[in-house]
Amino acid sequence: MLMITGTLHLIATIFHFYWYIYELDNVIHFLGGAAISAFFLWLYFFSDFFNPPQKSLAKFLIVSILGAMFVAVSWEIFELFLGEAMIQKTEYLYDTMMDLTMDFLGAVALCFYGYLKNE
Repeated sequence: MLMITGTLHLIATIFHFYWYIYELDNVIHFLGGAAISAFFLWLYFFSDFFNPPQKSLAKFLIVSILGAMFVAVSWEIFELFLGEAMIQKTEYLYDTMMDLTMDFLGAVALCFYGYLKNE
């Protein structure tokens, strides 16, 4: 999933699809949130690094959402440092909140998928 998301992002960046297809940014953020959530769920529940005794839905949600939101907020800060985003722009707050919302929704969707697949 991460390879698909990365490849789509690379293609969209090279061919400037983000400028022509506004919704593509939302799709990429959704997929990115799902991919990062999958990584953190695998790391915590299935990699034997932590080996939790109980795999409850609440724990799945906590690991999934916190992991994805940590990476999403870090990415937004990284964009600020690169100069890709500017706080002074009027659409900055809307764009950032939409990005974080789509990351969150991707994490929640993957969390439920992972939990149901685990049962």
